[in-house]
Amino acid sequence: MTVKILSSTSTFKGVSYNTNKMQSGKGELMKFKNFGYLQSAQKVSPAEMKTFLKVHSNRNTRVQTKQFHAMISCKEREYNKKELTKMAEKWLEKMGYGNNPFLIVFHGDTKNNHVHMVSSRIGKDGKKINDSMERIRAQKCMLEIMERNPAQECRKILDQLKSFSFSTLNQAKLYLETRGYNLQEKEDKLFLYKFGLLQGELSLKEIKHKTNANTIDKARKKQLHALFEKYRKVYCSKPVPIFEPLKGNRLGKPKGYRSEMADFLKEKFGIELVFHGRNGKTPYGYTVIDHSRRIIFKGGEIYPLKNLNQEETRDKVKVINFLFPSDISAYKSITGASDTLSRIKRFPENAAYRLKLLSVLEDYPNLQMGLEEFKLHLLVNEKRLFLLDTQERFFIRLEAILKNKEYNRFARLWEVPLRNGAEQTAYIESGSNSKFQLPIQADSEKVLPHTLGNEYAEPDRETVSPLPTFNLDIHQDVDDEAMHGRRRNKDKDNKKRSIR
Repeated sequence: MTVKILSSTSTFKGVSYNTNKMQSGKGELMKFKNFGYLQSAQKVSPAEMKTFLKVHSNRNTRVQTKQFHAMISCKEREYNKKELTKMAEKWLEKMGYGNNPFLIVFHGDTKNNHVHMVSSRIGKDGKKINDSMERIRAQKCMLEIMERNPAQECRKILDQLKSFSFSTLNQAKLYLETRGYNLQEKEDKLFLYKFGLLQGELSLKEIKHKTNANTIDKARKKQLHALFEKYRKVYCSKPVPIFEPLKGNRLGKPKGYRSEMADFLKEKFGIELVFHGRNGKTPYGYTVIDHSRRIIFKGGEIYPLKNLNQEETRDKVKVINFLFPSDISAYKSITGASDTLSRIKRFPENAAYRLKLLSVLEDYPNLQMGLEEFKLHLLVNEKRLFLLDTQERFFIRLEAILKNKEYNRFARLWEVPLRNGAEQTAYIESGSNSKFQLPIQADSEKVLPHTLGNEYAEPDRETVSPLPTFNLDIHQDVDDEAMHGRRRNKDKDNKKRSIR
């Protein structure tokens, strides 16, 4: 969850901004409270809202910028509009605005669901609502609502660090930084800051003692080397920079690196690759944080960075992609293949399998010709139909693509049992790029990105996922502050010109 205090004005521009969103269909009014006589009105215009807030705020003539405008955002669709609205109400109450007139508007026009809150900085008693250390208090209140204890989380992180083996002080610092902490050395101690506050400290002597006592696990280094060698043939290992997203599909400053292989290793084995570079240029080094064995390695000790930067030929290892883990056994039963690697993946971009299959039925003189045109194959296992896309190397049960009537047209031709009307279920979109719908059965599997075939698992090895990091800074795709900032800069420039 993220929270941010937005710009304060004297004209309550936040009302106009949010009502414009509502009128364009990009926003929805979720809460309209404490507006006195306006509460009973059937329709309320933005001008009436502004007037009410101005009259309410005129109880204090000393405060010039009387608008209070804030926003709460979640990662993608983690919370829906009702859940965000409840959080926003609680947050306003904790910040001292619960008895003030306020409106809450939900925005769903970005990749991150978020709500805006507009109120007055003047209370009913005519006094300005306390804004001392406002941004820090905003984060504290959000943490309380989320029932999080940053100091306790810090202690857990420090306990985890103490359980790790590492050879340098910088490796220990890197681990803490990847957990979201800002570090400061002072008087032989390492201080950890997060959310603008000191959360914990660690003795540097203790860290140095640990580094001196560290012994290299040569067996684990060999295992990791073998993993890197194996999976760079399956996933792209070349690190690419990650940029801060800005409004208008623009990219901001580089904030790190990732690779397809690094994402897989972290998700499946708890092996985190942290690449080191400047300004988005090719990384000059990397560090391996092995959460499963609690060891931190210098990347070059495991696998040469130059090899990761090289493109690997994917045909060296045959990879088949699946939507459901249970389909892996069906594929192996049909093909008898034992030398392939399986991975769980979303539908390929712009796959449109349903449309292709319907086109095969309607637009081609025979089915085989149509299937060959789209490089598709229909296969049978245990009286069920499966689709194999040889181009994308994607294997999926046909019932997950087609509706009952559509499935039955193929079932009759392949002489497999039909699906009856009772099996027809609700449909949801499957993936952001898919234009067809996926049926949800009562006993269907949940498709989770971390659910993979057993061939990936290391024998007798427990995988430990790293503690998730949290960030209470605004997501960059919600760029309201930037918009207001540009306006302020223009006004300043105009004033300068007039003086000259």
